[in-house]
Amino acid sequence: MNVAEFLQDAIVELKDVDESALVPALTFEELELDSLDYVEIQLRIKKKFKVEITPDLFAAGQLKNLGDLYAYIEANQPQAAVA
Repeated sequence: MNVAEFLQDAIVELKDVDESALVPALTFEELELDSLDYVEIQLRIKKKFKVEITPDLFAAGQLKNLGDLYAYIEANQPQAAVA
């Protein structure tokens, strides 16, 4: 499961939205996430991808939409050790 699929599943579970509406340009304001939703998504990301998402990233506007979040997770995942 890739990052986008994982996040789409998590958001559909939390917000009961239509998965087809979850396009990369969709903003978090449009999703109407509350603080508990943000915390839940942050915890799921950390557990699955080992990437820390701090509230500051949202507050500072670095993560404005789903596409920003996908890219941030993909860019910050720990790389597998090369044997």
